[in-house]
Amino acid sequence: MKCRSKESACGHSKGGIGITGMHLRQLLKFFFRTALLAAAILLYFVDMERIDFLTIFQQGIGGVFLWIVWIMLVVEMLLRIIPNKRIAIGARKHYKSSFKAASSAETAAGNIDAKPKNLHKGALMSAIAWFAVSAAILTALFFLDMLSPAVVMIYMLVLAVLDLVFILIFCPFRAFFMKNKCCTVCRIYNWDYIMMCAPLILFPSFYSISLVALSLIVLLRWEIALFKNPQYFLSKTNENLRCELCKDKGYLKRCRIQKAVRAGARPLQ
Repeated sequence: MKCRSKESACGHSKGGIGITGMHLRQLLKFFFRTALLAAAILLYFVDMERIDFLTIFQQGIGGVFLWIVWIMLVVEMLLRIIPNKRIAIGARKHYKSSFKAASSAETAAGNIDAKPKNLHKGALMSAIAWFAVSAAILTALFFLDMLSPAVVMIYMLVLAVLDLVFILIFCPFRAFFMKNKCCTVCRIYNWDYIMMCAPLILFPSFYSISLVALSLIVLLRWEIALFKNPQYFLSKTNENLRCELCKDKGYLKRCRIQKAVRAGARPLQ
């Protein structure tokens, strides 16, 4: 396969597919969240009260750990609320600054339905699946007399790690419900924090309420933007979401592999 330049829409370059700053940041987040999960499990078996977020002003390593998690989540959510280019375009496509109107004749003539009705169905199914799984797990923990702030904290960190697994490796929401090509055009990209933080509200405190409230702001900002400007969310109407403008080489490599597998060909390396 030949490309017209060093790096073209097909994703090839002279040096091959490498790793971008964006992809590297996602990998670092994955390892950091995994380390936090491992630390939470260790603290739980040493003394479960150390990760009880109802007493966040406790001294010692438990208090430090809880505040590290809180600060991490707050900073990440603020980056979703405040427009910036340090996060993936899939997470900021609801902002005008990330929108580039498609110039095709079809779009100009208004023939493209800018209301992603089919995506709403996938989003609803994703929400139901998430709720059903979370409710089943938390209910089981309750009847096993294991439900506590410490266990919910561990569960939240499990969801935080899975969030990155879904981005970097495989996303069941995309595969079974959303059917979108990648995270860049994902209808529910900014649902991640409410999905992570919602279980914390089972034990109301400053810690849990502040995180859930901020995650709700992220979600509402996203949904309001979708309602007012649905054209921001579709690659048909927003050129910045199209494959040829994708700057995440991690996505490019996975897309090339997926396309090759679907075509029955040997995956491109």
